[in-house]
Amino acid sequence: MVGHFDHVGSIIELVKHWDVPVYAHELELPYLTGKRSYPEPDPTVEGGLIAKMSPIFPNEPINLGSKVNQLPADGTVPHMPDFQWIHTPGHSPGHVSLFREKDRALIAGDAFISVKQDSILKVFTQKEEICGPPRYLTTDWNEAKESVIKLQALNPYVAITGHGLPVSGETLSKGLAKLVRNFDEVAVPDYGKYVDKNYH
Repeated sequence: MVGHFDHVGSIIELVKHWDVPVYAHELELPYLTGKRSYPEPDPTVEGGLIAKMSPIFPNEPINLGSKVNQLPADGTVPHMPDFQWIHTPGHSPGHVSLFREKDRALIAGDAFISVKQDSILKVFTQKEEICGPPRYLTTDWNEAKESVIKLQALNPYVAITGHGLPVSGETLSKGLAKLVRNFDEVAVPDYGKYVDKNYH
């Protein structure tokens, strides 16, 4: 639910092949229409090797042209009638998560993730751990914290995240509760340009 390079993949080719529309939050549209680049990743952020490698990650916008549309303001998701979209900024301005009330299924994107993305070892082993968004690309930690609080309040039963394996049941509920309770200590880095600038 974000246009970062590691989430858009082959979207331009797929949109052309299937002739389908893409929907995004209005605040994400400039990054999907070629008008604005994402903020630079932060290699100075507290974290492991992946954070140090982040300057090589692309942050340029993609251009989906007329194929990208703004999500409806009423929270509905076109072509997915059981889902609602929830604005969960922090990792990016227009980040959204999708929630289906009937079975409490959540597609969280990078609002929170189920593997410690800063640790290359944990990325390779996919060790399950409910974590905040990837540190090196999160630019607003105040909003990131509020987004996690908002998602935990939904009491999801199962979550698919942008990084890591699906997680469900008590592992998810306890992990999210712990993340909310200890967000400042476990999610927010001790230092980094986006932390030093605006986190309180």
